[in-house]
Amino acid sequence: MIQRPKIGLVVPSLALGGGVPSVARFVKNVILQNEGYDLKLVSLSTSSRDQCSLNLTSPSTYFRGATTQPGIWDGMDFTHVGAIGGELEFQRYRPRKVLAGVLADCDVIQVVSGSPAWANAVVGLGIPVALQVATRVKVERRMRDSQPRNLSGWWRKSMTVVSDKLDDKALRAVDAIQLENPWMLEYSQRINQDRHGVDIRYAPPGIDADLFCPLLARPAPDNPYILCVGRLDDPRKNVGLLLESFRILSSALPHVHLVTAGSSAPPASYWARVNFLGLQDRVRHVARPSVAELVTLYQNAAVFALASDEEGLGVVILEAMACGVPVVATRCGGPDGIITEGKDGFLVALDSPSEMANRLTELCSNWPANLQMGLAARETVERRYADSVAGSAFVDVWNRLLKMAAPAIGKGKLQ
Repeated sequence: MIQRPKIGLVVPSLALGGGVPSVARFVKNVILQNEGYDLKLVSLSTSSRDQCSLNLTSPSTYFRGATTQPGIWDGMDFTHVGAIGGELEFQRYRPRKVLAGVLADCDVIQVVSGSPAWANAVVGLGIPVALQVATRVKVERRMRDSQPRNLSGWWRKSMTVVSDKLDDKALRAVDAIQLENPWMLEYSQRINQDRHGVDIRYAPPGIDADLFCPLLARPAPDNPYILCVGRLDDPRKNVGLLLESFRILSSALPHVHLVTAGSSAPPASYWARVNFLGLQDRVRHVARPSVAELVTLYQNAAVFALASDEEGLGVVILEAMACGVPVVATRCGGPDGIITEGKDGFLVALDSPSEMANRLTELCSNWPANLQMGLAARETVERRYADSVAGSAFVDVWNRLLKMAAPAIGKGKLQ
């Protein structure tokens, strides 16, 4: 019988929330919707206390080594694989025999991760590897590592130095790289300029443009709100900049509110600042909205604001744009490749609350311009980021890797 080629989808800690599992879900759906492939899901350890790892501080794990554990994610079986010496971050990026065994029956390995170093765990197995990645660990952690205050902080910073070297090693070792933003695309091309045959392309994940869709009409609201969605306790989200921007515009636009939403609320310092400014009645957070609630929040927002210091992509931007809502975002990486300045949104400097406030004020005050920009935002998503459009780039990469590895696989293997 003809056996379809199998893609091993390898992701750090599938069970955790955040941007990486969201991208993995998109890739998983692309594989399942294409009848030409089978899928194997693999999750890698990210914790220093992972029960599947050989842990240096747990002698009872020395003789059994790294192990696997079954799990279910998004309705599908997956295999979780521990590390050897998992307390050390760089050890989680290393190959191990148990992981090689799990992936032995795969024809292509697709890694989805926040930073490239994770791909080191699966290169060298004689199987083509594609890496979908958002950023470099050095860039992702620049705020966290900028001012270490104790021994633990200095330790984490030293791990970043090691991981940065492993990021570069992985980028030079994989067979294909799918990037989410222009700066990471340029960096990957530069670091591979002496290699031939590496497929490096801008290939962001797509979104469900049927689910995230505009209202039939967007009349000017009596009490408009600016929306921000994300894991807002993450320092990279820079909610302080968002709040300062809102403070600047709040007196000129007393009817405008600020709404945040997501799995984690802004930190205590944010709410202390809200109280100090006397904005308690105009600022609120929606905790863990359902998908339906999230869509409604997007659809009824006047503007979407992203104040992040660093974003590999910014899926929330795409979701807002798909709902016909214009976006004001910092030039933090991902938005730079999505937004066409002045057409479907605005890009502002990283540390300029006044510039962000001016753009938000403009879109809250000029509703005809808001509507026009919202329509253009929806058109951008339909043309470039709808899941069916974005998925085709991934299928093309897998087909190329299959043909490069063994022409017989592309035609179907006999079993």
